[in-house]
Amino acid sequence: MHPDIKKVVFLYAPEDDRGLLDGVVEYASVHRRWLLYSPLLLQFEADEHELYQWLRQVRPDGLIVPNSRKNLRKILRLGIPTIIHRNLKPRMPGWPAIVGNGRRIGTMAADHFLHLRFRYFGSYIYARQVPMKERAESFADTLRQAGFEVNALVRHKPTNLSAWNRELRVLADWLHALPKPAAVLAGDDTLAVHILTACRLAGLMVPQQIAVLGVNNSQSLCETQLPRISSVALDYRRAGFEAARLLDQMMNGTTVSAEQTVTIEPTGIAARQSTDFTAIEDEEVARAMNFIRHHQGLLQTAEVAEHVHLSIYALQKRFKKAAGCTVAQEIRRVCTDRIADLLIHSNLSIQEIASAIGFSDPSHISRYFRASRGIGPLAFRKKYKVR
Repeated sequence: MHPDIKKVVFLYAPEDDRGLLDGVVEYASVHRRWLLYSPLLLQFEADEHELYQWLRQVRPDGLIVPNSRKNLRKILRLGIPTIIHRNLKPRMPGWPAIVGNGRRIGTMAADHFLHLRFRYFGSYIYARQVPMKERAESFADTLRQAGFEVNALVRHKPTNLSAWNRELRVLADWLHALPKPAAVLAGDDTLAVHILTACRLAGLMVPQQIAVLGVNNSQSLCETQLPRISSVALDYRRAGFEAARLLDQMMNGTTVSAEQTVTIEPTGIAARQSTDFTAIEDEEVARAMNFIRHHQGLLQTAEVAEHVHLSIYALQKRFKKAAGCTVAQEIRRVCTDRIADLLIHSNLSIQEIASAIGFSDPSHISRYFRASRGIGPLAFRKKYKVR
């Protein structure tokens, strides 16, 4: 093998978001000096000893490994430059790590529900899963600062079908006991699916009685449920790319801090049907908010007033009282979120996005976006979208 070629092994748990691997592959394909072994390793997932022996034989130049692996400490003693993906357990000191921004995830989830004017909240997580705990704690802290409490359900992960059926009954009873309408943060998208299943078991309507928000924005889970699940989207792909860049430096002899961190940042809320509900008693204001949320382009306050058959003055007064913001502020928030989503998840040019949203001049969309996000659209795309 050519001496410039680096053998890199990325061990990942099958349930983890594959975006992390996508980012590593992206880096490897750009630099073309890596032989990436990850696709070959799925067959070894059930046999830790065999995997360890394989690593000793292959002797890779670099390694990315989740801290959920049972033989992690033994693997680390091989002396291979390693980055640890802290996916379940507390961070292991002394090693560079990939870590989710749990505080920002929880705050973003709370802000989403607060904006929808919910007053009752819950969270459902598994015990001993640190990322879930951090998200739930931040969610509760943010809501507590706003004057609300969170009813938290913390359970052990079921290990078999019988245990899962019992867990479903416990979850259904807990959901049934929550004051309604309630907004519930799930530890991840898998737990959000469990909540939907428990709601059906308990005869509860989603989102009218229980609004559900997951984390990870896994398309295979969120887009295949009824109703489709809203989720906090995480930039796994960029984190994978940055982790690969850091590992490349380590393999080339660069000394990096043992506390070096690659952060998995949330990019926004992927809003779908499971939170498509506004907990506002004023029916006209609720209709106005739904109209703004589902409109595909720019709106004027007069158009919203016409839709709900109110005068502009009456709508402005009632909207401010019920929603806590003006109609124009809500329009700007929704429009800015839509622009951000297109910047991250599409390859449309700024001019094409401007046209899709309803701006006549691309310079207008730049000023509009910067006023809300504090950053221009091109800089935002460069920061959050991996090419």
